[in-house]
Amino acid sequence: MLWYHARRRRAFTLIELLVVVAIIALLAALLLPALRGARDVSRLTVCGSNLRQLGYGILLYAQAERGFIPRGPDPQHEFDFTGHSIATNQLWIGAGPYDPVPNQRRYHGAAAMMPAALTETKTYFCPADDSYNLANTAPRIGTHEPAYGSYVYRQLDQLPRAAAAGKLDNLGVNIVAGVRVSVEVLLLDTNSLGPQPGYYHTNHGGRTANLLFRDASVRRYRNRDHALAIPPAVFAALPNPAPLTRALDQLLVNADYAYHAGPPETAPRLTDDAH
Repeated sequence: MLWYHARRRRAFTLIELLVVVAIIALLAALLLPALRGARDVSRLTVCGSNLRQLGYGILLYAQAERGFIPRGPDPQHEFDFTGHSIATNQLWIGAGPYDPVPNQRRYHGAAAMMPAALTETKTYFCPADDSYNLANTAPRIGTHEPAYGSYVYRQLDQLPRAAAAGKLDNLGVNIVAGVRVSVEVLLLDTNSLGPQPGYYHTNHGGRTANLLFRDASVRRYRNRDHALAIPPAVFAALPNPAPLTRALDQLLVNADYAYHAGPPETAPRLTDDAH
């Protein structure tokens, strides 16, 4: 007769179990930053792809519209603040109480190319946008509610008078503090650092910004010194809009300057006689 002696399995001791848990926790702590970094890079890449597609859409729109970039709607009177000369991330004008009848229920800014260039709505939304959610905001387009996207579109903002018509191949050159700065940027990540709620809106945590230039190239820059954001200090002057508008103008100059000259934070500063 053969005898089989069953080997008794030794259970983990409490100390061994704690050591295993500690090792797992340590590995997780080491891996999570890398995973977050990979996720952030992935979102930056998707965002850049969105802007590149919008750039191609602008090129197609300009080809169909005698060279003009999308903009609008045209102001109906001097108090129509839905006009086409202010940089904006608004996509659709609803029928709200602050919008006079002439421009209700119309595409706004970069969204003016939606019907012409067959640009998908989701392209206007950054995956790292902390304010405007595609699922919540996009369905407002076509309704009585306004809709906003993730990217600031310059329209005709900060274009010199000689190029104010907005032809893609002739957007002109600004002279800023004696420095020639050609108009290059069309769309960029929204980074507004005002108080919450209402004035705080960032893509990529406000640390980095993708910029779309008029040749449809997309470049990525670190947002040093709030050079690619509307800084928090300007919101203290509200309801006076002048400092906020000035900050937006400076942001566009910084982005334009980065295309040819150097980092956006080194751009020349606007003066009262800048043109």
